[in-house]
Amino acid sequence: MTVKQNAHAVNVVNTFKAKLPAETVEVIGENHFDELSLLIESAISAAVFDEMEKAANKVDQLAHDIRHFAEFFDRG
Repeated sequence: MTVKQNAHAVNVVNTFKAKLPAETVEVIGENHFDELSLLIESAISAAVFDEMEKAANKVDQLAHDIRHFAEFFDRG
């Protein structure tokens, strides 16, 4: 996971914590907020991976289309 994703996850958790009453933050505890940060980071990574896979599939299809076009270019 990238530093950027980790930093974003920490920012999301800190923003969430800021919306909670101090007593609630204390009851929940830092360990649980750390776990939440890891869950958010994992979700970000999964979403990035899915989008990268979609982009790779598009590039693969484009390469196939270009090869096909090149094979039949002079036959027209």
